[in-house]
Amino acid sequence: MPSADAAALKKLRACLRGQPLALAFSGGLDSRFLAFVARQCGADMLLLHACGPHVPPAETACALRWAARQGLPLVQVAYDPLSLPGVAENSRERCYCCKSGLFARLADELAARGERRRLCDGTHADDLLRFRPGLRALREAGIWSPLAACGMGKEDIRSAARAVGMDDPEQKARPCLLTRLAYGLAPDAATLRAVAAAEQAVADVLAGSGMSAGQPADFRLRLTPLPVLQCTPLTAAGRETVLTALAARGFPDAILREEADISGFFDRPAGAS
Repeated sequence: MPSADAAALKKLRACLRGQPLALAFSGGLDSRFLAFVARQCGADMLLLHACGPHVPPAETACALRWAARQGLPLVQVAYDPLSLPGVAENSRERCYCCKSGLFARLADELAARGERRRLCDGTHADDLLRFRPGLRALREAGIWSPLAACGMGKEDIRSAARAVGMDDPEQKARPCLLTRLAYGLAPDAATLRAVAAAEQAVADVLAGSGMSAGQPADFRLRLTPLPVLQCTPLTAAGRETVLTALAARGFPDAILREEADISGFFDRPAGAS
């Protein structure tokens, strides 16, 4: 590990030791890495995993299995943001409204359990450079982001995860299901379930199939409101297979949009590819 990365990891370990923490735990790379390092350095950390219509059941199941394998305590916290202003109408402030409600819910859960812990999350340094309305909610709620505080970005996290022996350091990002809907397209639980099921079907047919034209495929099913499967490049067989899978899950009119970077789909300037 380069010396700068090693220094950041040493700083992170020092930050995590010595205080009781509660981590908003999605099961994605960033929160897994934070939890993994906390366990390695003997930090006292409780994982809080929010369950609701905006979180695919398969991701919740993966988060629970991973925490159990690591011997980390995890509490599932029911949270439904769909009726919140800003989320109900799916505004550009959706993430701010959702995270404001989420961290209030997590704080209430800790209080109900008599837990006096500092709430933290997996926001990293790269997030601070992007359009992230939820960051304002973190600041207002006083949520601590140790990865960002230690200057660690996504590639730093992947490198450090490999160095400390954490499984699946190349894990792709899986933002919540609300990000699949165009701004102004009101979300409902049935639509989110359908999107989650369709994405799981795509993941199943692509897993280990050699249908990606490069690294393992990354994808999102976007509702614009027409369904668009935004994905990294696929082979010809991959394109046919995923369209068939989507049709079987209720999206027969889905189209493919292949591109190298699939993040921030609805936040790009008009006309940007």
